[in-house]
Amino acid sequence: MLITGEYLVMQGALALAVPTRFGQGMDVYHGIPENENTGIQERVLEWRSYYKGECWFECSFLIPDLQILKTSNTEKAGFILKLLSEANKLNPDTLNDGHPILVETRLEFSPDWGLGSSSTLISLLSEWFDIDPQKLFRKTQQGSGYDIACARSDTPIWYRLVLGSPIIQPVVFNPEFNDRIAFVYSGEKQDSAVAISTFLQKNKNLDARERISQIGRDIGSAGNLDEFNSLVNEHETIMSEILELPKVKEQRFPDFPGSIKSLGAWGGDFIMASSEIGYNGILSYFSRKGLHTAFAFDDIVRR
Repeated sequence: MLITGEYLVMQGALALAVPTRFGQGMDVYHGIPENENTGIQERVLEWRSYYKGECWFECSFLIPDLQILKTSNTEKAGFILKLLSEANKLNPDTLNDGHPILVETRLEFSPDWGLGSSSTLISLLSEWFDIDPQKLFRKTQQGSGYDIACARSDTPIWYRLVLGSPIIQPVVFNPEFNDRIAFVYSGEKQDSAVAISTFLQKNKNLDARERISQIGRDIGSAGNLDEFNSLVNEHETIMSEILELPKVKEQRFPDFPGSIKSLGAWGGDFIMASSEIGYNGILSYFSRKGLHTAFAFDDIVRR
């Protein structure tokens, strides 16, 4: 999750980002796994994605040509095909061992949450193909790549692009008042690629990026909740003006007794709520609004 610096991180602003405790795993079998009837034919890559033990997506690719043979979702198959094709260009030996391949992925979070199903997948594929995950990301995605860095980190990080290359530093981000911070799924999925493309087309004056960078530093070291909320509010005000979008608190939760910050692409996925009413009070507030997916700081932030 991108705590500060959304959008402007692509223009060189310093960003505070945290990996989550929820991730994604992947098993790759070259050849048919022993004692399993997979139905795989020779030189086919069978892809299956699972969440809570249920297969929510599957696809078959002809290899090494990488043509889609069949799929349960054409859009998702196209995305995976794009990743596989670019990874194969970077290391063509991986798919050329003469065997059928079975790939099984397991999400530890709902694919609707926007917690990094794409970035963790890019990281996993890069590990399988033995390639640089940032290089695969740049060939297939727009954006800063902060989420790729988070996929490989066990701690919160400072993330900044310098001349297009990522500078990553681990950071301690564990506010003493973290029992008054919650991360809430907004109930709306945001397409980050579309949001990023829209931002890049605006060509806004980006003088605010140094102030956003400083706010990020101050949020990371805030000594009390009042200071933290004041910084969050300023960050939201600056980004609202740049994006020409309303703040999520003003638009949806004007009566919330605290601060609310958009995380990553505005308009969906998770938001961060901080208030003196504490986690249970925050949970109760959003439950009354029909939003029941919320996590305490310690339950979602890996550190």
